[in-house]
Amino acid sequence: MESFSLLNLINSVKSWFFYLLSNLRGIVTITSIFLAFALLYNYVKSPVHSARTTFVLDSESSSNSIGDIASLASLAGINASSFIDASSLFQIDNIQELYRSSSMIKETLLSEDNFGDNNIMLIDRLANNEKINKKWDRLNVDFSAYKSKSTNLRVHDSILNEVVKIIKKKYLIVDKPSRKTTILEIGFDHKDELLAKSFNEKLVSIVNDFYNKTKTQKTGENLRILERQADSVKKVLDKSILVLAEKDQSIPNPNPLTKVSLVPYQKALIDVQANGAIYQEIVKQLELAKVSHRNKTPLIQIIDKPVLPLENTRLKIFECLVFGIFGGLFFSVLYYSLTRFYKSLIN
Repeated sequence: MESFSLLNLINSVKSWFFYLLSNLRGIVTITSIFLAFALLYNYVKSPVHSARTTFVLDSESSSNSIGDIASLASLAGINASSFIDASSLFQIDNIQELYRSSSMIKETLLSEDNFGDNNIMLIDRLANNEKINKKWDRLNVDFSAYKSKSTNLRVHDSILNEVVKIIKKKYLIVDKPSRKTTILEIGFDHKDELLAKSFNEKLVSIVNDFYNKTKTQKTGENLRILERQADSVKKVLDKSILVLAEKDQSIPNPNPLTKVSLVPYQKALIDVQANGAIYQEIVKQLELAKVSHRNKTPLIQIIDKPVLPLENTRLKIFECLVFGIFGGLFFSVLYYSLTRFYKSLIN
């Protein structure tokens, strides 16, 4: 019984194979049509270009940085806790959300770049590609006027919010290739190669600047305060040194028996010493603040950035031939197999 079933199976396969051979001309025709269609579609359809930027985040509170600051602080006799921000405001997950934030995307859309001869806003370039610029013209949409707050803000805000939603859904890619690293990949996919590259670069630059300013804001303010204090105390110290010199000149030959005449000089000397001590302490704190501020930057170190020509979804000629031939063979064989099965059911 088993040999009989196996023999039937072999005969069925042979019969099916010879049936396909008898329709070889049809199979070749269908495969050729499918291949021609694949080639035509591949080169007629606009490819999607992919702009990618990968970068590594610099850890703000690394042990080395904290150790350096603490060592300097202990040598100077200063408590370094005021210079070390223990809060990790921008961890890796927060950075990813920052790249997806509407405010960052809006700022990118409203930025300008040079596309050929003219500088144009990215949102206008996107509107031209999406064929919605005529609709915006009917609504008197002008984002140049929007930036200067001289037009209907409600309409522009509504349109901008919709564009941001489209970008998040269709074009923007924020990915972390590995959980074990702090490397992020930011991508923008679009049919417009120049727009894809420009948007990617602008977004990374804007987020980088925002991240930089936010992370260094506290240490920067502290640094500026100490610099002003140092300048102010330096002026007081210089003035007290001048007063000391004047007092010294007023008593060229002091009488050691009349110490009253030395009192103004001694007071001026004490002022110089006190102001000098204050200035020296502020200088120590200023140097420590500079170290702390320096350890906050750079915040983002670029590994790879988009370079023209960008990678796109258009198949290479060999890939297209393989896809067309194998796809054509599959569908032609499937067609004749189903046709044969249908005929067997009828008969």
